[in-house]
Amino acid sequence: MTYRLHLESRRQQHSSFHLDEAAWTLAATRHPDLARQVDVSFGWDGTRFADPLDDVDFLLASRFPWDAVNGAARLRWIHTTGAGVDQLLPLDTVREDLILTNSRGIHSDKAQEFVQMALLMLHARMASVFDAQRNRRWDTQLTPPLRGKTALVIGYGNLGSAACAAACALGLHVSVLTRGGNAQVHEGVETNCIARLDEWLPRADFLIVAAPLTPETHMLVSASRISAMRPGAAVVNISRAGLIDYPALFDNLRSGHLSGAVLDVFDPEPLPAESEAWSVPNLVVTPHISCDVPDYNQRVLDVWFRNFKNFLSNKPFENVVNRQLGY
Repeated sequence: MTYRLHLESRRQQHSSFHLDEAAWTLAATRHPDLARQVDVSFGWDGTRFADPLDDVDFLLASRFPWDAVNGAARLRWIHTTGAGVDQLLPLDTVREDLILTNSRGIHSDKAQEFVQMALLMLHARMASVFDAQRNRRWDTQLTPPLRGKTALVIGYGNLGSAACAAACALGLHVSVLTRGGNAQVHEGVETNCIARLDEWLPRADFLIVAAPLTPETHMLVSASRISAMRPGAAVVNISRAGLIDYPALFDNLRSGHLSGAVLDVFDPEPLPAESEAWSVPNLVVTPHISCDVPDYNQRVLDVWFRNFKNFLSNKPFENVVNRQLGY
C-alpha cells in the first residue's frame, strides 16, 4: 500500500527549515524502503489548505488551520516541525482520531552549546564589553570565576535537560523547576515544583527559561518576579517570549537591577527593526538560533521516518503531544 504525505513549508523561514523536494530526496536516501511506500506533495505558505485534504494520509508542517485538517477524513497523523505546539493551541477542538506528534529531541545538542555560551557571555559582561568596543572605550570588566554560581532552570524537557547539562559542565549549582517537581534529573541537580518559583527565584544568579508556552506558563516570569530577582542576576530564554514579561525585563536591565540577558525568542519574529529590544543595554538579541542547525529539515524527516516505521509496524508513536498539557 502507498500512503500520501503532504509537506508544508514557509518561505519566510531559513532554507534549513524547508521541506522541499531536495530535502525529501536526501532523507529518502537514508530511508529507501520506507520512502518507497510514500507519495509526497509539497506546499508553501499554507496555500494547500485552501482546498480539501481528502487525498492526504499524513501531514508534516509547522502550522495549519484546524478546520482544514479536522475535515480531512483520510488524514490520520500530523507531525509538526518544531518541539513547541503553542502556535496550534488550543488542542481541545482536534478531531479525536488524529494523532499529533512533534519534533522533540532534535534540538538538545545545539541548545546545550548555546546555553554554555550564553552563561559565559553573561558572566563576563560581554554585552558591555562589545558596547565599549563599538565606542572605542577601554572599559575593564573584571569578574570572578563562574564556578559556584547558581542557575535556576525552568522546565526539564529536552531543552531544560540540555540547559542543566550546560550549567553543570561549567561548575554551577543547578536547580530545576518542573510542573510536578519530580523529574529524573542530572546527578547533582536539585528539582522542585514550579509552584515554588517565588521561593527559588531570588536565589539564582542565572535564570534559564526552557519550558513550553501554555496557558499555565504564559507570563510566568512576571514583572513582580523579575523585580524579586537577585540584584545582578541574568536571564537566558531559549523557549518562547510569552513566558517572560519582556518590557519589565528591559526596564530592569536599563536600571541595572539585572546585569544582562540573552534572548533567543521574540514575538513577533523576525524582530521588527523598530523594536525597543535592539537598544536595551546589556541585552544580547539572537535570531532564534539557540536550538537549530543547518540540517534541521533532515532531523525532522528522520523523526518522521522513525514514526512512519512505527506506524507500519503497529507500534506506539514517539513524541505524541499531550492534548491536555499542550506539549
